[in-house]
Amino acid sequence: MAIVGYYSMTTGQGLASQVDEITNNGDTAVNVTVPNAAQLASLDTLYVLNPSNASFGAGYMSNLGDISAAVNGGMNLIIFDRYVTNAQTILPGGGGITAVRDFASGSDVNVAAGAPTKFTNGPNGVINNSTFDGGNYSNHGYVQIGSLPPGATPLLTTSNPNHIVAFTYPFGAGNVFYSTIPLDFYTGTNNAAITPAEIFSLFGNTLEVMCFVRGTLIETAEGPRPVEALRVGDAVAVARGGTNRIRWISSTSLGAAALRRRPKLRPVRITAGALGDGLPRRDLLVSRQHRMLLTSAVSARLFGRGEALVSAIRLTALPGVHVDDSLEEVAYFHILFDRHEVIRAEGAASESLFTGPEALKSLPLAARRELEALFPALFSMGYRARSAAFIPSGRDQQRLVDQHFAAP
Repeated sequence: MAIVGYYSMTTGQGLASQVDEITNNGDTAVNVTVPNAAQLASLDTLYVLNPSNASFGAGYMSNLGDISAAVNGGMNLIIFDRYVTNAQTILPGGGGITAVRDFASGSDVNVAAGAPTKFTNGPNGVINNSTFDGGNYSNHGYVQIGSLPPGATPLLTTSNPNHIVAFTYPFGAGNVFYSTIPLDFYTGTNNAAITPAEIFSLFGNTLEVMCFVRGTLIETAEGPRPVEALRVGDAVAVARGGTNRIRWISSTSLGAAALRRRPKLRPVRITAGALGDGLPRRDLLVSRQHRMLLTSAVSARLFGRGEALVSAIRLTALPGVHVDDSLEEVAYFHILFDRHEVIRAEGAASESLFTGPEALKSLPLAARRELEALFPALFSMGYRARSAAFIPSGRDQQRLVDQHFAAP
């Protein structure tokens, strides 16, 4: 899950109405009170609203240097702006744009030619030429297409395809998204013409639940098999003894551009033997939040349990475990059984897909719909996911790693 800070230029802190679109995607929402280096340091994305029709917020402008530095270092910046006038002054690397506050086509928003399908067909729904039409000033103006920053991708326009309502562009290792849609008005559901579901669709393109990388060997009843060769019904060896059959399997592929824009989607590489006892047998690559099972006396002392599931990103404090930024592409696989399981990946104990509510919410929409059709109980009000082993809090996971590997 990504950590998304939310901030309003008018209030000088986040608005409660901004939270839903963040958490709807399974991401963690953090209220930013001052957008300075200290508060931006832990964020994957900063989500900014400018509800003012007359100016930009002083708190934002006074910290623009820190915001630009954070984006340059890999943070994403998302801005929905009512004022539009002189928008070039609030955008890192956007000093050359020509922004026009204009309502001549204010109730019409269309998909730009060439907009990527991951924007128009995100996990929370489809964006088309009528999605944002008919609102109370659906947009507050536009940016001239010829003035867009280098590498920019137009996403939404007015009825004039040269008048850009929303666009994105790279800046350093990060990415900037800018839109003239007055999202503060619609997140408060003040106009029925634009629904919350349509607003959520703007935030639905992040792929958060990822598991094993292509090529990973999974222990099955027939011996080790590459994860991409597994199918529904295959029997996989489980730590509690015996085997369990795969009920559902899916994959997500990310290319070089996606990995550049979202560095935190890069896999963690656990090199051969890094977990002790020669495990994993070969280098194992998993997503940052994918959990590995640690067994130790330190875990028993800290938690009264000898085993604990720990996120891979927490293990990067160890020799031989690091985020791999050398890959040009990565394919992640998600394996679901009829219960959460600990299985063997390259010989190391690792979890299957956990069906907790946050994990389910952050799946792409098509995957969620497929799961809901196959396993409706997972989405019922009374459902409670049960983990195969103890999952400490993030802070306790860090304590375990620090103390376990500091022990003689």
